[in-house]
Amino acid sequence: MNEASKGIESQCGPCGIICSTCPLGSGTVAESAGRTKQFIKDCKIAEWSPFVPEGKEIDWAQVDRALDWMTRYACCAGCENGGGPPDCTIRICARERGYELCSSCTDLDSCSKFDWLKDQGSQMRTALKENRGRSKEEYIEAMASKMPWDLRQLGS
Repeated sequence: MNEASKGIESQCGPCGIICSTCPLGSGTVAESAGRTKQFIKDCKIAEWSPFVPEGKEIDWAQVDRALDWMTRYACCAGCENGGGPPDCTIRICARERGYELCSSCTDLDSCSKFDWLKDQGSQMRTALKENRGRSKEEYIEAMASKMPWDLRQLGS
């Protein structure tokens, strides 16, 4: 487990996303951006790119700035630690209603607050419905290996 994921290892958002399995929560995206920046430097890609098709058009300073930004900000502390999108309608609603997990909500079947997560939102709603009655800890244990982007299955 990397440093970024230590603070979120037992966290789960009210939406059912298990933080340690999420590429942002685990720090995988931020770490990958840092490694990519280092590979670009070590392999001197910016120096030889002008000699291959479309290489002259790449603004390597902008790429560098983007990778720096991702290294710093493409990570999430988890909802319980103030992470996630500040305007997340799912988290806001769950807090207002006093739910730790949306699986406790009687309106889950018709809830449209998951729509912004697209296919993963639909998967999360289904998982929450299938796990009604479980505590957060029981949910995490049952679902950690079944998240749509489980990094353990991707070899990370």
